[in-house]
Amino acid sequence: MAGSPVTEKIMRVPYGPNKEFFKYSLFLVFCNRITTSAVSAGTLLASKKALDPVAPVYKYGIVSISNILTTTCQYEALKYVSFPVQTLAKCAKMIPVMIWGTVIMQKRYKGRDYLLASLVTLGCALFILYPAAGEISPYSRGRDSTVWGVSLMIGYLGYQF
Repeated sequence: MAGSPVTEKIMRVPYGPNKEFFKYSLFLVFCNRITTSAVSAGTLLASKKALDPVAPVYKYGIVSISNILTTTCQYEALKYVSFPVQTLAKCAKMIPVMIWGTVIMQKRYKGRDYLLASLVTLGCALFILYPAAGEISPYSRGRDSTVWGVSLMIGYLGYQF
């Protein structure tokens, strides 16, 4: 369910007679993780595989916290930007990944690769910052909400590293 049109509907569609919007992204993340853990444990038990962790449990801590922060930012961003915008924003990871690959892995990219990544990022930025007129968002306050949504997406993308 993470980052899906279903999640977008949960976050952006009013519920009940008072037309209230879902407010608690962290609760949604919690439910998602509990369900995933139960299904994973059930699958391991059904296949008669051990439930014991391969690495010490404390080593999973940083990855788990990063994952929770990433997903919370992702769900919160859906209040301010649409799912297609969020999906396109993932293209902005191309340049940092290329830089990371150059610095850490000593991988070489051609100037053409950086140019294409920059053009894709620029196109996505224009799409995000100038949304279609009349986009419905419960938290919409014009350009401020777009900036807040983009900020949450930066957190979402940043916590993935």
